[in-house]
Amino acid sequence: MATRKQSTQWKWFRDLSARWSTNFDLTFYRIGRTIGTRPVLFLLLSLALCLASSLGLLFWKEEVDNVQLFMPVDSHVRRDAAWVERNFRDEMRFESVIVEAENVLTPTVLASIAELEIAVRGIVAAGHNWTDVCARYLTWFPDAKESEVTEEIHEYMKDYEFQDNCIYQSVLRIWTSNGTMDAVFKLDQEAIIKNITNAVNGTKMSHGKFSNVLEKVEPLLSGIKWDSQGNIIGAKATILSWILKKTNRWSPEWELEFIQNVLFSNRSLPPGVKIYAVSTRSYLDFLHQVLENNQTVLFAGFTLIIVYVVVMLGRFNVVEQRVYLSLLGVSVVGQSILASYGLCFYMGFFWGPVHPILPFLLLGVGVDNSFVIMQCLENVSKEDKCTSVPERLGRTLRQAGVSITVTSLTDIVAFAIGTSTIMPFLRSFCMFAASGIIFLYVFEILFFVSCLAIDERRLRSRRDGCICIVHRNWKPNECSQRNIQKMVFNKYVGPTMMKTPVKVCVLIGTLLLFSVNVWLVLKVEQKFDPMWYLNSESYPMKYNNKLTEHFPEYGKRAGIYLGSEINYFTDKDKLYELYNRLERNPYINKGTLDFWYIKFQDWLNEKVAADSLPSDEDELKSYISEFLLMSQNGQNYIKDIKFSTFPFGDYNITASQIPIQHILMNTTTEQVKAMESVREIIRSVNFSLEDIVSYSPEYVSWTANKIIGDELLRNLGLTICAVAIVTLILIQHLQTTFWVICCVIFTVVDLVGSMYWLDLTIEISSSIMILLCAGLAVDYSAHIGNEFTRLQGTRDERAIKTLVMIGSAVFNGGLSTFLAFVLLGGSDSYLFFTFFKLFAGVVVFGMFHGLVFLPIALSWFGPPARRIVDKEASQHYTVPLESRNGYCQRNSDTKEDVSSCKGPLKVEKEVLEDGDIHQVSSLIIKTHQCNLCDSGYNSKSPSGSSESN
Repeated sequence: MATRKQSTQWKWFRDLSARWSTNFDLTFYRIGRTIGTRPVLFLLLSLALCLASSLGLLFWKEEVDNVQLFMPVDSHVRRDAAWVERNFRDEMRFESVIVEAENVLTPTVLASIAELEIAVRGIVAAGHNWTDVCARYLTWFPDAKESEVTEEIHEYMKDYEFQDNCIYQSVLRIWTSNGTMDAVFKLDQEAIIKNITNAVNGTKMSHGKFSNVLEKVEPLLSGIKWDSQGNIIGAKATILSWILKKTNRWSPEWELEFIQNVLFSNRSLPPGVKIYAVSTRSYLDFLHQVLENNQTVLFAGFTLIIVYVVVMLGRFNVVEQRVYLSLLGVSVVGQSILASYGLCFYMGFFWGPVHPILPFLLLGVGVDNSFVIMQCLENVSKEDKCTSVPERLGRTLRQAGVSITVTSLTDIVAFAIGTSTIMPFLRSFCMFAASGIIFLYVFEILFFVSCLAIDERRLRSRRDGCICIVHRNWKPNECSQRNIQKMVFNKYVGPTMMKTPVKVCVLIGTLLLFSVNVWLVLKVEQKFDPMWYLNSESYPMKYNNKLTEHFPEYGKRAGIYLGSEINYFTDKDKLYELYNRLERNPYINKGTLDFWYIKFQDWLNEKVAADSLPSDEDELKSYISEFLLMSQNGQNYIKDIKFSTFPFGDYNITASQIPIQHILMNTTTEQVKAMESVREIIRSVNFSLEDIVSYSPEYVSWTANKIIGDELLRNLGLTICAVAIVTLILIQHLQTTFWVICCVIFTVVDLVGSMYWLDLTIEISSSIMILLCAGLAVDYSAHIGNEFTRLQGTRDERAIKTLVMIGSAVFNGGLSTFLAFVLLGGSDSYLFFTFFKLFAGVVVFGMFHGLVFLPIALSWFGPPARRIVDKEASQHYTVPLESRNGYCQRNSDTKEDVSSCKGPLKVEKEVLEDGDIHQVSSLIIKTHQCNLCDSGYNSKSPSGSSESN
């Protein structure tokens, strides 16, 4: 009883599946016929849709801030970054130069540096010179007004180098007097050694005044060499900094001239001297430059794809060449780019640093559907000479509809799942990509099929493929009618792959490759640095590398920021406890922990007797003012404190920082632990998290690494599940779907494993490609699996037929995808070169599993063929007929040509063996009167593509 009930339920499921499949095929058949009947209307409709969507480009929005790009809305790093920007706002723009030589402390090198400084001070941009845009001493106190700094304060502090001059840092300040550098050009080696040693060891400069933080020499030198007497005799590098006021509107313009003057002038340098420079705007400027430079590569990629499509879609004769159709087919990619960009900007999404890869992505996947549609048209048209253009297009889309829907829908699903990520940048990219693939699918059906209908009418009238003149007595040459790819698959590839030794070798090789890459997946690291987006040879990257090499203390640091609610008089114990806990933190470099409050207390204990220590907050603030403004050691910490007004008299400390530097860490796990350990220390001291935060720009990339790792596993799992469901629904066969998903999993694992020996890490751009891989891998496998389930014969016969029928389209689609990215292999941009590596991997692994592994797996473990059980029905002709590839045939009994039919055609009934999903794919199509003359095809044409009038 239970068995009968299960059988009934299974039969109900099979019948439902069959009805759904029949309606799905019928829908595509009707779409093809409708478009074939009115191609111009749908052509205009497609263009109107593109125009309406692309108007959203007027709302273009670009985001370059790393916090906004990578941090989730509710992330504590985003909140901390906002707190620091609000309470510890940086008012400086830094322009820096590193001079490197065997020894920078020689007369020749120092004279060259002096010439450089003179040139920088002489820069004029938009009528504004260095003194117009520079930051001055009062810039350290952004909320203080110059009028508040009275003559009395100036007089009181005149011996402490407090003039409101432009701020800059240079070792040459030792010899600078009244802004002139004449003394530098008169130096000899002995004087240099003496002056440098005194400046580093002493408390006064050569001109007799106290030094402030800007004149400290030792931090400006790297690789200092000492002799046995304690004299400085050399250094490997020196750093110079010019500081601009951020709020000055002309500062960015001045920076452009600064880079041009320092790096790209004709200034001669002494032998062995190298100069590296960077400005505040350099990162963004060069990022845009990288993207602009690769637009040429994009144009070249379009050209390469157009040439390939022209060669593969047409035939080498005057009528059947399809130059214009190929151009219009590739234009679908351009339309999709414009429409998807516009739609996303309508919806409020932003443009980010990785988004410029989207045109290459859409170009790579955009023409695949064109190859499938044209292959299905060729499969139908070779023998089917009895139908009109709309009828042929209907049958073409009926056969191609499931395949292009499976591949497009799985790509869309892969990116749609990506839009659920908490990372704003990845969400935006996935939305752009999903929208682009949606428009590719829509325009492929509306626009390309419309163009195909018009081109088929041209073929029918035997018009020239270029100049459209009529060739009335034209006959195609025999060479142009040969399909070399199909012949290769039919005679060589298919039969070779069906040999048992070959099958065994392929299956064993696939499993070995999968096993090795599973092991390599575990060794791939999570690592990301926004600087990677710049070219390795770009001047910001070179400067960054030299900064890390020579001046690590200027490099990647973090800070604990204290808010205005901190009371430096009553919270003394908590501040000491915080400092002590930070000292014990294993992830913090102890030598970089430099808290101004601790140094102030040390200075205070030395200056004031124990019974005279401050008794209230106001008295404490007066001592703080003296420490910061009138002691050389205290001036080091002015940059670490923000004030309500100039720190003299009545003022408040609105914010301050404890600068720290983490130890060297190479793994995301260690970096995240270091970041969280600092936050845990803050919580343990019982400060309110509203009044104290920890933040570093590095925390953005560290947090992004953690998020992208977690999100990748989540999104990849959801994507594979969704792809499996979509594939099952559309292919309608559980056994075939299983092997298709195996190909997807194998391809993903092989791609991620190959990242280890390609020297790639899990980061933003690679994660995008891994997610896309799940969608693209289906492109190669779904076409094969879908065609295999449709054909009749033994498993080996169907595998060979599948390769013959659709193998060339899959191969052309994969090769066109590779061609879209192949030119990126010569790019010196990390972003573009990474995409080249990963796309090449997707194509190689995807095509191997789709064209080699899957046919072999199906030939051994695939579903059995459908068998015809209604013998009488099989005597009639169906449109289309699966076992005859959907072409009209002559009746074997009566020898009567079906082209004379005028009534509806009967449908043969098909079932599946062994209780598999029942799929009735034959359609009941009412045909109108047709004959060879009506169809317009010349019966002597071997291809059926030469039509008569």
